[in-house]
Amino acid sequence: MSRMRPCRYLRWLATAACILVAPAASAQNGYSFLDAQRDALPYTKTGFSPPKACKSLTADSGWRYTIVSAEAVSADGATPAHCRVSGLIAPEIRFQINLPARWNGRLYMHGNGGFAGTPPDDPSPARARASGLRNGFVTAYTNTVHDRRSQPLATFAHDDPQKEIDYAFRAVHLTAATAKEIAAAYYARPVTFSYWDGCSTGGRQGLMSADRFPSDFDGIVAGAPVLDFTGTVLSYIWNNRALARAPLSTDKVELVAHAVYARCDARDGLKDGLIDDPRRCDFDPRQHLLRCADTDGGDACFTAEEIETLETIYRGYVVDGERFYPGQLVGAEARGMTREGIRSGWARWILDDPGPSLQLLFMDTFLKYLAFEVDDPHYDWTQFDLENDPGRMAETRSYLDATDPDLSAFEARGGKVISYFGWADTALNPLRTVQYLEDVGSTVGGTDDFFRLFMVPGMFHCAGGLGPDRFDAMSPLIAWVERGVAPDEIAAVKVRDGKVEMTRPLCPYPQVARYRGSGRTTEAKNFRCVEPAELAGS
Repeated sequence: MSRMRPCRYLRWLATAACILVAPAASAQNGYSFLDAQRDALPYTKTGFSPPKACKSLTADSGWRYTIVSAEAVSADGATPAHCRVSGLIAPEIRFQINLPARWNGRLYMHGNGGFAGTPPDDPSPARARASGLRNGFVTAYTNTVHDRRSQPLATFAHDDPQKEIDYAFRAVHLTAATAKEIAAAYYARPVTFSYWDGCSTGGRQGLMSADRFPSDFDGIVAGAPVLDFTGTVLSYIWNNRALARAPLSTDKVELVAHAVYARCDARDGLKDGLIDDPRRCDFDPRQHLLRCADTDGGDACFTAEEIETLETIYRGYVVDGERFYPGQLVGAEARGMTREGIRSGWARWILDDPGPSLQLLFMDTFLKYLAFEVDDPHYDWTQFDLENDPGRMAETRSYLDATDPDLSAFEARGGKVISYFGWADTALNPLRTVQYLEDVGSTVGGTDDFFRLFMVPGMFHCAGGLGPDRFDAMSPLIAWVERGVAPDEIAAVKVRDGKVEMTRPLCPYPQVARYRGSGRTTEAKNFRCVEPAELAGS
């Protein structure tokens, strides 16, 4: 692999945290409350007003938390007037709580992306805050324990185990408890229901809360959770080792996309540019790609080394014949909507396009500051021993990963989880969450009554991609928690240039959406969710 110029690497190091918390990219899908006005449960109805002045909350500081400021904020467009409380939980957890002038009795807390550290007034958390306030919620947010502008990526954890624990789970838990206490003091009544909304790191935070603190939230939206954080890092090492031996360009990956979709697009009975379940695709790079006649390669063919790189990435992290982490699924090679425009799903995350990939940046900083008991800012990731070194990450795994499948306490108190994941995600592997869902079901005796996973064909990480990525998971979650109505499907929309191109139902795993055989293939009403047994022979 070619060496990175130091200035280029540092520039990406400083901006990568910003990339990961961009709107609708990591912290949330970005479309919560989209269906609020159409929901049968009027959760936007606001019947409570505070009997005290906003500024008076500063007197509520105590040994558990300090309220640094309590400021009355005027209405701005659709965002109502509210009281903004900023504070500190020792030693360094910053939080912001917003209390609307008219309250619906509920708490909405939104999560983080990447290594967190995003200030509350950055675009992504500010949008989530405004969305919650518009619908009558008290909103809560924490940067976990640091500011990414001064401590980018995982540098905040350098020789600081307290910050590691705060980032892993303590900041979210204490901020949720503080938000409930402040809301009760302000409105002179307790929070009726509390909800969590997060994707990627935010998804992990939600599942961690369900496991460690089952009373914190009544409902949790956990999108594309990086629940196996350490395993994800190991997969990044695996992929970058393969790419170091034989790099791939975005042009070459686009050729792969053509071959994948030519073989598997119609496997679900409909040639629509989507692969509804990539596990049903039998694409083989060695058989289905044009091989170069010589070792020098070419623009339209693949060398033996490039084929091996693709096989390694698709195979996943394997040692002595045992697979420790699943490989990248096919389908994400294609070009779809991203923050940078229409691009391959492999760009930015897997490939060095542009600059060092996010997988490389995340893996490198994790190994230097989080992976081991002794931090080493000069650690060389190429020296990592994939066979022996994972055992050295056991302590980090114990507090950072959200892989414990025993959610019985959360289920017993009536908690509900809606999770979603794009089948074309290249930041995280959807199979890891599928396995977690199955593990939870085996542990607690089934998940249908409290935990449902919705797989999204063609979606990249948290949003974007080739298929319908605009959907409201929060409204059906609230209906499930408060009315006992479990979501049998979630309506999703694909929009391009401001126009609706496609609507589809998202189905609770393991169901998939199938075309009924008549009507427009771009309309959700012409699809139904079917069980795997109905797919036999298709």
